[in-house]
Amino acid sequence: MLSLRKVEIRRLFQRAAEEYPPQAEIAFLLQSMEDPRNVGSLFRIADACGARELVLAGRTPIPPQEEIDRTSRGHDRRVSWRQISRIDEAASTLKQEGYHLVALETAQGTRCYLDYPYPAKVCLVLGNETKGVYPATLGFCDGAVFIPMYGKGPSMNVHVAAALVAYQAVIGCSRGR
Repeated sequence: MLSLRKVEIRRLFQRAAEEYPPQAEIAFLLQSMEDPRNVGSLFRIADACGARELVLAGRTPIPPQEEIDRTSRGHDRRVSWRQISRIDEAASTLKQEGYHLVALETAQGTRCYLDYPYPAKVCLVLGNETKGVYPATLGFCDGAVFIPMYGKGPSMNVHVAAALVAYQAVIGCSRGR
């Protein structure tokens, strides 16, 4: 097996986009994240999955910030974002804009992310790295999803979890749903 040249990579991604077209419009609500590297990673993920925007709420670090820019590799300047300081206001605004809010959280009624019926317009709610999605924020959510864990740890990094769920929401339904 040989590495692909840049033009071949572009063709590969173009064919994949035609075969697996996005089935949902997606956004992310970041609730009081603390680590700017997670925020930067989420900008990269948002760009990769074609997200409409990131909404940075609570104490979430905002660009411009060196660690965000370095981790995002400049995607913080390419992906649309807005800051809404109050988390309740951010959630209400997104719901008024027609988003179905889905928390990545182990909460009552949570479903495996592979089985969730993602609608055509979804916002993934990502919580604080230590405390998760706050109970008050969960009250605004239309649903919650979890990722099965087969090892000894009960969680994974928020940006890794967000990538798995985002791609399931965006293209998972193009196969069999």
